Amino acid sequence: MKIALVGGTGDIGTGFAVRWGQMHEIIIGSRNVDKARESAAAVLQLLEGVGNLQGTDNASAIAAADVVVLCVPYEHLTFVTTGLLDSYKSQLVISPVVPMVYNGKFFQYQPPAEGSAALQARSMLPKGVRVVSAFHTICAAALQDTERVMKADAFICGDDAEAIKIAVELAGDIKSLRPLNAGPLAVSSMVESLTPFLLNVARKNKIKDAGITVVSERKN
Repeated sequence: MKIALVGGTGDIGTGFAVRWGQMHEIIIGSRNVDKARESAAAVLQLLEGVGNLQGTDNASAIAAADVVVLCVPYEHLTFVTTGLLDSYKSQLVISPVVPMVYNGKFFQYQPPAEGSAALQARSMLPKGVRVVSAFHTICAAALQDTERVMKADAFICGDDAEAIKIAVELAGDIKSLRPLNAGPLAVSSMVESLTPFLLNVARKNKIKDAGITVVSERKN
């Protein structure tokens, strides 16, 4: 599978590249082609030369991909959707994007008028492009450590069964990460808001590389 990591030179993009680089064809995108190529070379070195990675500009990465992961801060969401509209055709777009702010004391979820970043992305993309919301509560540092057992759940929201299946499979490719179907795209705001919540808990309690796992209290 060809996966474009749009804005993929940062921590979360590097994490996905490290985890998927030996199983899929990874295209790291950036506004700076040289930076994208340097990032791809660095990930390949982490993988000891075993992997299929390349770096290019965001538009070219999107156009060549089957799956597009938006590895950008919320403030860049409009640019990597409407700003690169001609590059999208029928790809699956995965959004881990979270609209949040830090007010000096704590992180706060601040959704757009559409209700969530995922719904906003869908409203700006061509009709043939499917959007899935996923990976919001996954720690970037943990992703970059290939030996790390994640012990976390990935909550996935979407309206297309095949798109959800692909996202579930990609989550399953990450060691010990459990994908959970969280419902339709309309509930993405609930999942996105878990990120600032998790960051606040981690800061207040000095928890490093925090994640979320759903447990069952049922007795055997």
